[in-house]
Amino acid sequence: MADLEERVAVLEKELAAMKAKTSGHDVDLANIPDLLRMEFRLMDSRIAKLTRDMSELNELPRKVDALPRVVAELVVEMMQARGKKG
Repeated sequence: MADLEERVAVLEKELAAMKAKTSGHDVDLANIPDLLRMEFRLMDSRIAKLTRDMSELNELPRKVDALPRVVAELVVEMMQARGKKG
């Protein structure tokens, strides 16, 4: 009977040691859903930013095409301003 009690005591100690080792894992595992939600929010914001950047890039050719006209208007305004001063 003493042998059985000794074996039970050893098993209880091993079980306590195993619980102590795995309790840290339980905390880490509990945080995984929160980490996944944060990662999805981060990816959503990155995708939204990429979408905005792409729309700006799609407008770039139109802006570049309009650039000579804008520069010409500025030159005309500068020439008119010089003409008024002189």
